[in-house]
Amino acid sequence: MNSEAYYPAIGPALPKHIKKGHQLIFSRQDLSAREADLFALMMAHMKEPDWHHNTPVYRFSCSQLSEWLEIDSRHVASVLSPVAERLSMRQVGLRALSDKGEEEFDYIPFFKRLAYKDGHLVMIPNDELRTEYIEYNQGFALINTRHFFHLKKEYSKRLYELLSRFKTDGTAMKSQNIDDLKGLFGLLDEKGRLKADKSSFKNNSVFMKRCIRDSIEEIATNPQTRKELLFLTSDKGEKGYRLIKRGRKIVGIEFLYRWLESATVQELNDQDAKETIRKLELKRLQSGEKLTVAELRRLADAYRAVEHFETADEIEQSIACREQEAARSQAQENAQDEDFEAMLARLETLKDMSEHPQY
Repeated sequence: MNSEAYYPAIGPALPKHIKKGHQLIFSRQDLSAREADLFALMMAHMKEPDWHHNTPVYRFSCSQLSEWLEIDSRHVASVLSPVAERLSMRQVGLRALSDKGEEEFDYIPFFKRLAYKDGHLVMIPNDELRTEYIEYNQGFALINTRHFFHLKKEYSKRLYELLSRFKTDGTAMKSQNIDDLKGLFGLLDEKGRLKADKSSFKNNSVFMKRCIRDSIEEIATNPQTRKELLFLTSDKGEKGYRLIKRGRKIVGIEFLYRWLESATVQELNDQDAKETIRKLELKRLQSGEKLTVAELRRLADAYRAVEHFETADEIEQSIACREQEAARSQAQENAQDEDFEAMLARLETLKDMSEHPQY
């Protein structure tokens, strides 16, 4: 190994978050679950100052890999060797627009080198991806590292990454063209054609089941991720998404979800949560008062703190329905205001034509 290479310090604790830039999140990637875990392990430890020297080299011991990836220490090399071999050949497809406004893709290998020597996994990222690795001009995703590792399916991990890009209030992943989504899930080649080994996904029903519904189901039922991410039900009964159709053809998908305030849930001790449930449920059931949205959020957090997740999810669904009704009502009011303004403009035109008769 190059003696001038820079080896960032790898501490004993697994970093809480993986920070990935928008361009890297919305790139075309085709990683198995294990490959995604290895790549995430490097990204969790990567920091911008690592690149101030030479190309950083990330070195993980057998014991670290065993603990963090939950692999028997006796089998780390045999389990990770084929994974590292495949990952060393993987490329990332970066989207760009040409000067003529045409869409382009550039496929670049993730790594310069991957090796397992002397009981250590050595990962050297590709310098050509330096900008994508550490610059966040278009924003970034903050992905919970342990929760990512606890998801077992490759497409669940990918969806979790994508949704992690939009966590703050007022931001959500906009509806996605279905072909763009197939690219993000690693099903398409650089020319936008279905890859030879992904032929089963030619049928949209297979894509919807394996990439969308199965992924939502795993994230929604995983003991870790269900505490931070809630999937809402569409008016058609679809959990976590709404289909966008042109005629009978599916052309896009809008994901219906909300990130939960996990810190609020953690701050509630068992007794506080029970008291909150008692007060608000009595107010609702005995007094017949309709709880405000803020009160409903407190009630959902309290139920979640005592691990009554189904009731918490039911309350969250009610909140979502109220917010949708409020949005529709506001849209109608805006439309009425616009109609009134248009009517006033027409009246002014008529007044001019009638030479402003007196009232």
